[in-house]
Amino acid sequence: MAEIKSTIDLIMERTKNLSASPEEREAYQRQEREKHIRGLIQRLFDYTLSLDDVKNELEKEKKIGRATEAMESLKGALAAHVDPEKDNERFVRIVNELVGTPENRLRETLRACQAEWFARHTALVERQKRELESKGVSGSAVLPNPEADRQWKALKDETLAACAKRFLTAINS
Repeated sequence: MAEIKSTIDLIMERTKNLSASPEEREAYQRQEREKHIRGLIQRLFDYTLSLDDVKNELEKEKKIGRATEAMESLKGALAAHVDPEKDNERFVRIVNELVGTPENRLRETLRACQAEWFARHTALVERQKRELESKGVSGSAVLPNPEADRQWKALKDETLAACAKRFLTAINS
């Protein structure tokens, strides 16, 4: 009678002679280092790490000889945390401290992002008001809900991505 093999046994048999090329291993290790840096930044913004802890981790990367790679990952991770809806003062101080970008440049970029954000948000609210009025719903108690709009979700993601890109440019220059 034939032996029944488990899925893991079948996978192990088919992959036993496979190995990653040096380029694939390096790409995997680079991705892992990027994840590590993003995790550090997330923990910094979650108040579970201090700025000194992050600086110590960056020093370790410098000693290993990966300072440039670590700084690029750090800049990308920092830019991804900008949020035009919130107070970004702590964010500005952290970027200044870790990367050295002047605070006034970061604040100018933030103001431009916030202006774009609020202009798009206001335009959506006005459109929703007009739609409600065309349906016969009006009055001072009527408040549009932009968060319920499907278009707003896509527009919001697009605006956040553009803002992060703008911040990355500001951080790099």
